Amino acid sequence: MRIIHFQAALAILLLMVCSAPAQELDVAYLEYPPYMYTEDGRFEGILADATRQVMDEAGIDADYKVLPAKRILTLMMAGEKLCAIGAFRTPGRESYAWFSDVTYQNSPLAVIHRSSDERFAEKRSLIGILDDPDLVMGKMYGYSLGSMLDHEINMRVRRVREVTADLQQFMRMIEIGRVDYAFFSPEGIRGLMATSGTEPGSLEWFIPEGMPEGQTRHIICSLSVPEDVRRRINEAVNKVEFPRWQDVIN
Repeated sequence: MRIIHFQAALAILLLMVCSAPAQELDVAYLEYPPYMYTEDGRFEGILADATRQVMDEAGIDADYKVLPAKRILTLMMAGEKLCAIGAFRTPGRESYAWFSDVTYQNSPLAVIHRSSDERFAEKRSLIGILDDPDLVMGKMYGYSLGSMLDHEINMRVRRVREVTADLQQFMRMIEIGRVDYAFFSPEGIRGLMATSGTEPGSLEWFIPEGMPEGQTRHIICSLSVPEDVRRRINEAVNKVEFPRWQDVIN
């Protein structure tokens, strides 16, 4: 009789576990093609399909919402229960956020500039570009280019213009000379050129000598997201196959 009662209780427990509702969670992303963007009201991009697989595998009912980078980090510092995708891991962020294992590694960054700017015919190294006192660098406000490049920029670049416009507008700012150059991921440059409204051939890009390896991207969550949820996300990250930059560029 006790064995029957035990088996019945176990069956009920298993049924409860299997039928438990998925954990609801807000998952933020940037409008940052080609990695992540909104198309027809839906979260899309290089990281989209694999991210959805991760959340499904982890038993999470994800509500994907687009937010600016600065807003995402501010909400996490305030203790909001929130995760975001495609984040760079930096020492400052580790004080208030949790990071998954690697989901994607970027290609080394490229510098994009006006085709007519002859200064770049001679300046092909990263240090040569950063050290030029006459060049104005453009940088998305609140966005990290990776800890190593962020450090070099802070130490070397004398003229930085932080930009709050979207990426297409940013490209047009380079074209008309509001800034002289900016760093972009090669994975997305061609697409941005095609959608930004810039004149064909007006911009050029190359990967400078001495550019560090591409930064790794991660799913980032505020520490208020339950530890069990974070653990399940990380386990799913290690099961799901994310794309590689070599395949994306080629």
